[in-house]
Amino acid sequence: MTESLFRRNTIALALCAASSLAVGLPAAAQDARPVRILANWFAQPDQAGYWQAQQDDLGKTSGLKITVLQGGPKIQTIPQVASGQAEFGIGNADDVLLARLRGAPVRAVFSPLDYVPYSLVYHADPAVKSISDLQGRTFAVNIGNAYWEWAKKQYKLANSREIPVTGDLSLFRNDPKMVQQGYSLYLPARMEEAGIKVQQITLASLGYRPYNVLFTTDEMIQKNPVLVKATIAAVQKGWAQYVRNPSGLKSMFAELNKQISPAVYDAANKEMIEKLISHDLGRIGCMSDARWSELAGQLRSVAFLPAAFNERQAYDRTLVPGCNP
Repeated sequence: MTESLFRRNTIALALCAASSLAVGLPAAAQDARPVRILANWFAQPDQAGYWQAQQDDLGKTSGLKITVLQGGPKIQTIPQVASGQAEFGIGNADDVLLARLRGAPVRAVFSPLDYVPYSLVYHADPAVKSISDLQGRTFAVNIGNAYWEWAKKQYKLANSREIPVTGDLSLFRNDPKMVQQGYSLYLPARMEEAGIKVQQITLASLGYRPYNVLFTTDEMIQKNPVLVKATIAAVQKGWAQYVRNPSGLKSMFAELNKQISPAVYDAANKEMIEKLISHDLGRIGCMSDARWSELAGQLRSVAFLPAAFNERQAYDRTLVPGCNP
């Protein structure tokens, strides 16, 4: 996420508006407290547990009505949640760290996926044995993004050409030396469906593993801890129910996001359940100080965070049921 997303006026609005969220839980189910979760993209499987919580009304017993709001290219979950437009947002741990640095009062509270599935996808080429073999190629990326700056420095890719990434696969198809960023859950499968043979290198395999997180504001945690804990418990249950029946949301996602075909949906589910979600369903959402420290160190290595920054201000891992604080 770039500097432009956190302009001073956005942060000022966030600081002023967050206090409007300070309300308690209702006493009766008919007066259920609305809880909005703002997604960072259109509906897709890496959001599955939240949609499951909405579909199964899993907040009902705690007096909550959970609603997931679709994201998209114009949605910026961190400033929008910080300014009170939703109680919770979906994001990436590196973005949350950078938001805290710039003054946004947001804090990660839950991590259903062990890492954000960042990937670099390239045309199938048996000569490529490692990321170093991609040196000098054109990379379609979010220019200035933390993961890309880290990868460039760590693997000496600075001489490669960078262009802004788009959703148009034709540029990639027509350039056999192009590398495109995406999520390992979707982009390779979408390209294979389009008849493009590809391979990929995941950022997690290179050592860059920011959590995928649910976040809220400091104000919410301080003034509505019961609501925050009840929401987290509901979405934790939602993720567990999704793992038990991963095809249960297939028709919903088919309606909400036409880019996710049934085959892509199935491939994403398989990777998530095998690699990204805790096999101990009671520990879905847990985070560790060590992983946050690792990420903060990587961001310091590319001067995204100052040495004195305390990463612990960006998360609270005491709120997830079943996790040891």
